[in-house]
Amino acid sequence: MKFLYKKRIILFWSLSFLLIFSSTLHVNNASAETKKGGSRPLNILCLGDSITQSADVYCGYRYPLWKKLVDLGIEFDFVGSMKERYFEDPSGQCPDYKGRKFDRDHEGHWGWQADHILGTQKDFPEGSGSGNLPVWLKEYTPDIVLLHLGHNDAGMGETTKQMANELEQVILILRKDNPNVSILLAKVIPTAKPLWNSRLAVLNAEIDGIAGKMSIPASRVIVVDFTKGFNPIEDTFDRTHPNSMGSEKMAQKWFEGIVDLLKKE
Repeated sequence: MKFLYKKRIILFWSLSFLLIFSSTLHVNNASAETKKGGSRPLNILCLGDSITQSADVYCGYRYPLWKKLVDLGIEFDFVGSMKERYFEDPSGQCPDYKGRKFDRDHEGHWGWQADHILGTQKDFPEGSGSGNLPVWLKEYTPDIVLLHLGHNDAGMGETTKQMANELEQVILILRKDNPNVSILLAKVIPTAKPLWNSRLAVLNAEIDGIAGKMSIPASRVIVVDFTKGFNPIEDTFDRTHPNSMGSEKMAQKWFEGIVDLLKKE
C-alpha cells in the first residue's frame, strides 16, 4: 500500500508539472513548431564562455542538468553550434542515461567575451568555435536560454556600463529571434583569483538591474545567483572552471531556475 501511495504522489506531481508546463510557459505556437510545421521539444540554449563549454575530462554543468531534465520527463532539446568541450579528452565520457545519449549541443565558447558573442570581435581561441549569435540563430530558435556570460569581460577590465550594455544587446538579439524567449541570467560563479574576482563582483552587482530593466511579460529575464554556495577552491579544477562537484551545483541551480520559471509564468 505504501508503494502504491508513493506512486500516486509521484504521478500527481508529474501531472501537475506537465499541466503547468503546457499551459504557462511563454512559448507561442510559432516558436513551438518546426519549419516543417510539426510540434517539437522545448529548445534550451546553454550560452556563454568556457564555463559553459567545459574542458578536458569534465562534462560540465550541462550533463547533470540534462539528466535532471530527463528525470523530469519533459520533451526538450539542447541546441547550439558546438558539441565538444575545449580540447576534449575522450576518456572523459558523459555516459548514456536511462537509454538516452547525452545531448551535447551547446553554445559555450572558451575565452570568449560578450562582444565575441555579438560578432564585434573575431579573434577566436583555437578550439572555441566560430560565428556569432545572429548567425547561430539562423539554425535554431531557443525557448529558454541559460546565459552565463561576463567572466572574460570582467577579467579584461571592461567597464560596468560596457558589460551591462553588451548583456542587454545579447538579450535583445535573442528576443528578436523569438519574442517569447525566456532567459535565465546568471550572477556568474566566483574565481579564486582575487583581482579577477573583485571585477566579477562588480559585474554581478549589475545583474539584478539588467534583469529588472530587460524583463517583460512576454519574455521574462530571471536571475540565477551562482555566487552563493559555490566555493572556487573546492568546486573548480583550476580555480575558475567547475569540476564535477561544481558542475552539479550549477546544474541544480539552473534546474531550479527552469522549474521556477515555469511556475511563475
